Amino acid sequence: MDENKAEGTVRNLGGKVEGMFGSMTGDAKLKAEGAADKVAGSAQKIYGQASDSVRDGVDTIRSKAREMADDGGSQVLDQIEEAGDYIAEQVDNRPVTALLIAAGVGFLIALASKPATRYFRR
Repeated sequence: MDENKAEGTVRNLGGKVEGMFGSMTGDAKLKAEGAADKVAGSAQKIYGQASDSVRDGVDTIRSKAREMADDGGSQVLDQIEEAGDYIAEQVDNRPVTALLIAAGVGFLIALASKPATRYFRR
C-alpha cells in the first residue's frame, strides 16, 4: 500500500475535525484551514491509489510476461521489466503529471465506451 494513500486519509480526517472545530468555535480561519487540509488529503489519497494501481498493473504485466517467456523470450521480459520500472519512476517523480495523464486516459476510455447518440429527424 502506498504511504500517500494512508497519509491522505489521515490528513483528510484531520481536516474534517479541524473544520468542525472551526465551525463550533466560529473561527473562520480554522474552518478554512480544515477545508484546505481535507481537499489536500483527498488529493494525496487519490495519488496514492493511482500509484498503487500503476504498481499493480506493472506487476501484472511482469507476471504475465514471465508466464509467456521461455528461454528465447528473456530479452523481451527484460525490456518489459525496464519499461515497468521506468513508468513507476515517472509516477514517483511527476505525480501531478501522472494524475493528469491517468485522468485523460480515463476520459478517453469513457468517451470510447459511451454508446453513440442517435439523432432522429421527423
